[in-house]
Amino acid sequence: MSKLALVIDDDADIRSLCEHLLSQRGYRVDTAEGLEELARCPQRLDVDLILLDFSLGEFTGLDILEYLFDLKIDASILVISGCSHGVADRIIRYGNQHGLGMLGFLHKSKLIADLDRWLIPASSKPDTPTAEDLARGLAQEELFLVFQPKFDLSLNRVVGAEALVRWQEPSRGVMSPDVIIPLAEYHEMIVELTWQVLNLACRQLQRWRQSRWDLSLSVNVPAAWIKSANLFEDFDSLIDRYDIAPRDLILEVTESTTLGCLGYAKHVLAGLRQRGCRLSLDDFGTGYSSLMQLHRLTFDELKVDRSFISRIEQDKRAKAIALSILDLGHRLDMAVVAEGIETPEQHALLRAAGYDLGQGFWLARPLSAQDFDNWYQQLVERVKPALH
Repeated sequence: MSKLALVIDDDADIRSLCEHLLSQRGYRVDTAEGLEELARCPQRLDVDLILLDFSLGEFTGLDILEYLFDLKIDASILVISGCSHGVADRIIRYGNQHGLGMLGFLHKSKLIADLDRWLIPASSKPDTPTAEDLARGLAQEELFLVFQPKFDLSLNRVVGAEALVRWQEPSRGVMSPDVIIPLAEYHEMIVELTWQVLNLACRQLQRWRQSRWDLSLSVNVPAAWIKSANLFEDFDSLIDRYDIAPRDLILEVTESTTLGCLGYAKHVLAGLRQRGCRLSLDDFGTGYSSLMQLHRLTFDELKVDRSFISRIEQDKRAKAIALSILDLGHRLDMAVVAEGIETPEQHALLRAAGYDLGQGFWLARPLSAQDFDNWYQQLVERVKPALH
């Protein structure tokens, strides 16, 4: 089946050249002049490969990347431009910081000569797994967790981690949540997947408890799990099986999640809190029902979405929102967490502002279970001499 490509450039000659070159290489090609055209028809961005210019009239390639991030587009992106390498590096760094599939930079003068070497990694992208693949993966326990450390910003101390699911798919390699979660939701396997993730998380908490490590673990739970039958009985059974302190388990509800009946959601979430586990409202600021959820439902923690945190250095409005959410969270007696801390400047600003907790690549990247244990053990050993 032909792969889909989109060329975004305001130069008609370049669009025509790229369309010709990609068509010769088996792509079905669409072209666009810039952001205005795509904003009216976002489905055109659902492609395998994007060739992106930097200067696009009133907008830039950064505006396009921001839009791709907002839409959670999973495409390989090659920057094609006549701009300097410094400007191209800035675009690529921005894309990588936002988890986009940046291939690199190709100067327009080298399109004909060098395009092929950039298409090889794009072409080798694995095929999308099927529902049958996921069902087999769940049955054979191919899922595993990686752990992104979570820091107390005032004490500069690790207090826990967020569990992020991965899938070791035999023929495709390691698959990310961006592939796993939509597939599970579409084929109504998300509840089974969530229980398997919770099982892995509780097993990890048990190991940390046996090592006498006082760490919490956050796990994202979807609306379908909250509304599932026999939830309290199955949850109690899970906690008893691993003999962990429920307080060490933090259940994250994504703010944009459609909980449906808030009255029933309140009953379930209150029952989980009564059992001792903590609740977190994740990705706060990205949905439309934020304040209603905060008013009707009780949470222990508020996680500010990375889309605000990533802009606080250069965007006064993003900074104002991030600080306002901090004040709101504290007024509601919640710990406030900054997601996606990528620079020392962001870290310093958030710490000075009074953010309680933070996570992000600048502090620590997600680690496998073994790597996390080794990393944390080194931190423990480093702290011991200071206590004596």
